[in-house]
Amino acid sequence: MSSMATRQYRPSPFRRLALPAVAAVFLGYFTYHAFHGEYGIAGRAQTESRATQLRAELDRLKRERTEMEKRVSMLSGKTLDQDLLDLHARDALNFVDPNDLVILRPKAK
Repeated sequence: MSSMATRQYRPSPFRRLALPAVAAVFLGYFTYHAFHGEYGIAGRAQTESRATQLRAELDRLKRERTEMEKRVSMLSGKTLDQDLLDLHARDALNFVDPNDLVILRPKAK
C-alpha cells in the first residue's frame, strides 16, 4: 500500500470576514448615493427647488401671454380699439399729430 500525503486545511481568519466586508462595502456605496446621489435626498431638494422656480416662471409667462392676447384682441375684428391702433401706428411710423404736445427730454449719458 502506498501512503498518501495529506495536508491539513487550516481556515484563514480573513476568510470569515470576507463576506461581511463585501456586504459592508456595498451597503456603504448605496447609503452614500442614497444621500448624495443625483436622485438622493440632497438631489431631491435641489430638484424641488428648481421645480418651484420653474412654476413661478410659468405663472409669469402665462400672465404675460394673457395680457398679450388681450392686446391683440383689441386690435382685431369688431373690437378694434381706435386709440390703441392710433398709438401703435404713430409709434411705428414715428408720426405726431399736429394737435399733440411733444416734450423732448435730453438723452441719458
